[in-house]
Amino acid sequence: MSTIYQKLLHQWATLAPDECQATERDYRFKVRILPQVEECFYSHPWRYINSEDLILRQLNFLLLTIINHCAARQSSIGFTFTELWTTAIICNGLKSQPQLHPAIAALDAYIQLLEF
Repeated sequence: MSTIYQKLLHQWATLAPDECQATERDYRFKVRILPQVEECFYSHPWRYINSEDLILRQLNFLLLTIINHCAARQSSIGFTFTELWTTAIICNGLKSQPQLHPAIAALDAYIQLLEF
């Protein structure tokens, strides 16, 4: 899962460089904190996301960020859950690959939306 997450974050950094920037290492990313998602009291509103250390707080932050981006673009997002996998569907049919966590599924579908 870590490899998939790293690959998706790298794609997102390429497609939306104003929202996600790769740092000095290729598995560490700076993701812009949105005021609608999380309060920020710093002059540089960024959160570091490390794809090798998947923790629930990072995944929840990423999921909220993607949901907020979809709302800002007036794009619907929905999830289909099975016992093992989650699939995200954005904008009437842009569908993620089955993933272990909703945040990773949302990121997969959101990248497709950016490419579209």
